[in-house]
Amino acid sequence: MPKVNIFCQASFTQGMGHLARQIHIAKELRKHHNTDISFFVPEYSSAIEALKQNHLPHSVIEAFDPALKVNIRNADVTILDIKDTTLPFIEGLKKQSEKIISFEDQGEGRNHVDLLVDCNLTQADTQNVSKNVTTLFGLPYAVFAPEFEILHSEKRTFPEKIESLLITFGGTDPNNITLDLLKHIPNSFHTTIIVGAGFQNQNVFQELDKNYIRITKNVQDMAQVLASHDAVFCAGGVTLHEAMCVGTPAFVINQVEHQEDKAKAAENSGAAINLGRA
Repeated sequence: MPKVNIFCQASFTQGMGHLARQIHIAKELRKHHNTDISFFVPEYSSAIEALKQNHLPHSVIEAFDPALKVNIRNADVTILDIKDTTLPFIEGLKKQSEKIISFEDQGEGRNHVDLLVDCNLTQADTQNVSKNVTTLFGLPYAVFAPEFEILHSEKRTFPEKIESLLITFGGTDPNNITLDLLKHIPNSFHTTIIVGAGFQNQNVFQELDKNYIRITKNVQDMAQVLASHDAVFCAGGVTLHEAMCVGTPAFVINQVEHQEDKAKAAENSGAAINLGRA
């Protein structure tokens, strides 16, 4: 039985996108390869609850640095989804793992892993990475739940004017965009709001007018939810690529700086309108 360790970022400010991606991967590895998987995540209650719901074992880690204050078991493969790795951190992991895979890594450590996966980059960006690293760059390497494959191949039809609108800003919405945005949404739209597990002041949403606003939590089929709306307001993270996959036009309000490039690329391709930073 192959052993895989997964180190993953998750917090109120960083959101849950990294974790959601790795949970998809972990479930597929376990389903098709009977893989023994262990997650290593910060002490963030929403992340830990998500892992428990998917029956994925985990350990809490204080920081992603060489001085790991937790016992790390040896593994055949270590997967990293932590954005900015350091060389000492990678060197430490190499002592305990045969291969290292890193996702969307912008740190110096990315030049010392075995495989670098980044759907936000293009083939031309490989010149900025060490030749010793195998790269999988571009939108074909975005990671989604399996149901997205079915809806991706279906043709979309749209009304002349937007009738249904989805608002979703990840698991936490740290900039409180959702409530601010609602002030500008006409009552004529049937609007669905996805309230993430890490949202603060969730009680505020219970006071909204239910005649045209639907509040939903714990969405299990994001592909179908996106495909059933005429447009979506989202950040420039995982949800943007999910919207592109099922053909739902996106209005993008970026939560953090590194989402800007993704949003601009989506706008240039005709899939979204980039509204800038929150």
